[in-house]
Amino acid sequence: MTLTMFFAGSAAVMLGAVLQAATGFGAGLIIVPLLALVSLEFLPAPLILASMSLSAIMAWQGRHHIVRQGLPALLAGLLAGIVLGAVSISAIPASRAGVIFGVLVLIAVAVSAFAPRAPRNVPVSLGAGALSGFMGTISAIGAPVLALLYQHEEGRALRATLGLLYFAGSVAMLVFLHFAGRFGAHEAVLGLWLIPAYASGFFLAAPMARVLDRGHTRIAVLLISCAAAVALIARSVVGGVAGAG
Repeated sequence: MTLTMFFAGSAAVMLGAVLQAATGFGAGLIIVPLLALVSLEFLPAPLILASMSLSAIMAWQGRHHIVRQGLPALLAGLLAGIVLGAVSISAIPASRAGVIFGVLVLIAVAVSAFAPRAPRNVPVSLGAGALSGFMGTISAIGAPVLALLYQHEEGRALRATLGLLYFAGSVAMLVFLHFAGRFGAHEAVLGLWLIPAYASGFFLAAPMARVLDRGHTRIAVLLISCAAAVALIARSVVGGVAGAG
């Protein structure tokens, strides 16, 4: 991990945080493919750790507005998905990790852009929690699935409930990633170093959010995410072919 790679990774985190504050959209869609283009060392555990402080703040500030309906089923599904993801991540060869991350980004973009409003009944909550936990553990992108269930809630309730789910899910992900051999001292240090960039992005976004067009910015996030994901997949495939040759 060079100093240049670290600053490039921090810049990707700040960009994602700024766009999330401006659009209310998942920063992971931007951060994950850009970070992966810099170095796969940042994913998934360091990014999960870095995002936890903000999730905790969101949940604590809005603790009186948390939507508790359906939470037990959602948390149960989340835990099941996290366990499956932790077991599966060990089977992903390093040479194919970029392809996996890129494909999951494209899936998350499609879910965010086209999926209809989903009811928060027990089967849907279990399924959404499991999918979010699996994707979050594999790639640090589990937010779009959860956001679909709460996208029509009032802003404070949305932020607080998702903050609670993100924080609880992140703690479980790191625990199981540790047992899977994917979260240790090196990943912890990288994650801690990313926290200032993550926090700075949110603070810098406050004045910028007032001048950005939310509709156009949301589209830009989707397009940038797709472009970065395609570039990541292409680079991984070309690298794999070159390595094989």
